[in-house]
Amino acid sequence: MDIGFIGLGRMGSRMVLNLLDKKQKVVVYNRSSESTKVLGKKGALPTYSLEEFVKKLPKKKIIWLMVSSQAVDQILADLISLLSPGDIIIDGGNSFYKDSIRRYHRLKEQGIHFLDVGTSGGLEGARTGACLMVGGSKEVYKKVEPLFKALATKEGYAYVGETGAGHFTKMVHNGIEYGMMAALGEGLEAISKHKQEFNFDLKEIVKVYNNGSIIESRLVSWIRKIITKDPELTLIEGTVPLGETEEEMKHLEKISYMPILHQSILERIKSRTHPNFRSKIVAALRNEFGGHKVLNKIKK
Repeated sequence: MDIGFIGLGRMGSRMVLNLLDKKQKVVVYNRSSESTKVLGKKGALPTYSLEEFVKKLPKKKIIWLMVSSQAVDQILADLISLLSPGDIIIDGGNSFYKDSIRRYHRLKEQGIHFLDVGTSGGLEGARTGACLMVGGSKEVYKKVEPLFKALATKEGYAYVGETGAGHFTKMVHNGIEYGMMAALGEGLEAISKHKQEFNFDLKEIVKVYNNGSIIESRLVSWIRKIITKDPELTLIEGTVPLGETEEEMKHLEKISYMPILHQSILERIKSRTHPNFRSKIVAALRNEFGGHKVLNKIKK
């Protein structure tokens, strides 16, 4: 299945490589040309303007957007005049679900189909098999299901509901993720505070946690990797910067009772003035799965 891919950042470039591994033909475009050139050398078809991008796609076009939520409206505005009724646009980024519903109606007026896809799995998932939550017309979903199957890990994609459902489901996923990371941070902080009393070996504890325990997970696996490299987390300052999803999380806690999410947001905000061990865990995890920057201490 031929596809056009716009947005070749940390996630997007890895998803393109994933598709190329599956022998998919991928036409790529990015605002800056460096990543376009790199992927061109890997087998993608590089383009350097939206006009060139659209011309190199088949008559019936499928375009995946993997850009920041703030950039989607401008990309759509630039694309609409270049597309035809029946073409399909997929937004796989972290867009707010209400924006996705609005964009669907805007594109529908032009006869252009729109699917909103919540994408999870971090950088590793993007490269080897992501988790995809698809919202929109089920008929359109069926047309492009082979694409989702190619991008996703085994049983890692599903049609979850009408327009907006994909990004709503991902928003809830992010809320759960906030709480899970906060819980792991505070638990490991409790162990760290009593290290001298019990002569704890945090590396060994995390190893055991991630082999057969109830909390075994990718998050704990990443923590083990982090602590193996830096047992005391001395290289991480522990500030959790404002991310793309934080405003969505504030909306989520308004529409559903989510006290754990509320507290985890407060902890992130607090870390920006008072970093601590638990916020180091959260910052390090965000870096591990999403490539988000951490503030590293400079050792003298």
